[in-house]
Amino acid sequence: MPIRRISIKVARDEDLRSYIGRDGQYFDLVDFDKVRAFSVLVDLPIRHLKENLKEVFGTDVQFQRLWLFCGRQNGTCRPFRALCEDKQSVLNPSTPRNLSREDLLVFLKLYDPEKTQLRYIGMLFVKASSRPSEILPKLRNLAGFRADEEIMLYEEIQFKPPLQCEAIDIYNTFSGGQIEHGDIICYQKSPSYSLSQHAYPSVLTFFEHVHCVKDAHKKIHALEQKIVVSKCQLEELQDQNAQIILEFSFVNLQQATEDFKDVCKVGDTEYGRVYKGTIHNTTVAIKMCRSKSLFQQEVYVVRQGRHPNIVTLIGICAEASALVYEWLPMGNLEDHIVCSTDSPPLSWRIRTQIIGEVCCALLFLHSHKPSALVHGDLRPCNILIDANYRSKLCNFGTSTLFLQPGTCPPNLATRLPYMDPEFLTTGELTPLSDVYSLGVIILRLLTGMPPIAIAKKVSEALESDSLHLLIDKFAGDWPYIQAKQLALLGLSCVEMRRDKRPDLLTKVWTVIEPLTEKLPIASWRYIQSASRGSYPPAHFICPILKEIMNDPLMASDGFTYEAEAIRRWLDDGNLRSPMTNLALPNCNLIPNRALRSSIQEHLQQQRQSDS
Repeated sequence: MPIRRISIKVARDEDLRSYIGRDGQYFDLVDFDKVRAFSVLVDLPIRHLKENLKEVFGTDVQFQRLWLFCGRQNGTCRPFRALCEDKQSVLNPSTPRNLSREDLLVFLKLYDPEKTQLRYIGMLFVKASSRPSEILPKLRNLAGFRADEEIMLYEEIQFKPPLQCEAIDIYNTFSGGQIEHGDIICYQKSPSYSLSQHAYPSVLTFFEHVHCVKDAHKKIHALEQKIVVSKCQLEELQDQNAQIILEFSFVNLQQATEDFKDVCKVGDTEYGRVYKGTIHNTTVAIKMCRSKSLFQQEVYVVRQGRHPNIVTLIGICAEASALVYEWLPMGNLEDHIVCSTDSPPLSWRIRTQIIGEVCCALLFLHSHKPSALVHGDLRPCNILIDANYRSKLCNFGTSTLFLQPGTCPPNLATRLPYMDPEFLTTGELTPLSDVYSLGVIILRLLTGMPPIAIAKKVSEALESDSLHLLIDKFAGDWPYIQAKQLALLGLSCVEMRRDKRPDLLTKVWTVIEPLTEKLPIASWRYIQSASRGSYPPAHFICPILKEIMNDPLMASDGFTYEAEAIRRWLDDGNLRSPMTNLALPNCNLIPNRALRSSIQEHLQQQRQSDS
């Protein structure tokens, strides 16, 4: 028969003293992941275990008092039974005869609001039928308080939400107050006026503070992990095999464009003329580069790897310095911002989505090894829109051929608002140059205003609390909190000095990603629905989610929201209306049953009409 062994963990009183307060750990008694573990025989007598513990810790056997810990529902481990060595093994211990059911072992912690310090004091045996008031002299003595000092007692119950640390009625019995083996009693001087001036005057407020700090650390850790994952994903994208690029002859391009007819020409810029053509029954965009060097540099950039937010290169024609790209039917972002096309204005959801996509594309370019690829001419006219309103960068990495120090680049007036101010003095492009351009684009999508002096206008609006007047009304009801986040982010990106601009991955993306995660995947479906006239009535749409409500609740601002959305809004600590940005009178939510009935009737009619 194989020898059976078990693993046990031993926590000493010294472990409790060293654990409580270390690394912000204040709740519970000890971190069992960090105490010593032993592998012992299941039939090892407890007296032999004590002898082993003496060899390890140096505590004489006669001074060892062992208690068995067990797990509780609140996720802690607390002592619940003392062990006796009367020929019992570690697997089947017995309870000492000198302890009665009346004896309770409690642990004591002392809180000092002045020092914002909670420390372990020791343990104490009490009678279940006795009252906490009877041990007050002992507690004062342990803390060094005056004999007449008033003190408050609390019981640690639960640290995870909802946080529970309840005051103890000192005139009730311990058993009446449901105090049992292993419970922790925290005590302090009774809060007075002087103590109330401290940041955390009571044990409960201190635990709430500790919980908030721990929650913040968890979020930071999760964010750091996401950053690591993002970096890995970027590296994986860069490591992908170079895309297959087809070789076309000049004759192929002539046939695709009917010999470059003017009717096929869709653009004429400093980069070259762009034609719409058809090759192998596929609609493509053909760019005839202005020079060989422009052609070579753009080919170099696009060969570095594919990305969903960078226009896809299908093929090249070296003899004509031409590039054949995928065709994006919705034109460029500039046309949509100024509404120069017949398409409807971009909604705030699509604008937020585009900001996220442009950021993703820049992250991909900047992560290129051994040196970052810089777009250098990031403007709305160089951001193309596909049929699903997804954005893709084009004309990247080529501005250095135009913006040489001492030369006058083409279209300087249109470029200047997006250009890195430090580049104008140093002639050096860096990834932070693209960050500056991205900031201007964010502010333009937010306000719909021309780029000249846009940062100054947004900054003044924030200072005067009038940003809501500046937000582009054609974008729809942009949630104010999100709009303000983007305004602040855009302003931070357009700092004059590069060293003051935020890092794209750790500072910019961490703000943009949570905003884009809330967006629907199929935005184009909603646009199509609106164009067919089948869009639901406006009051059926949740102002936060911009979707038909399933469980509408009326908030104290008088507006109705989807239950999940408004509850999440309040749970995040927002005390202002998502619609008016005014303080909410209260956090009460009332079911809007009449609206719910109307929505269900509307949806049923829609299903019948669709069938």
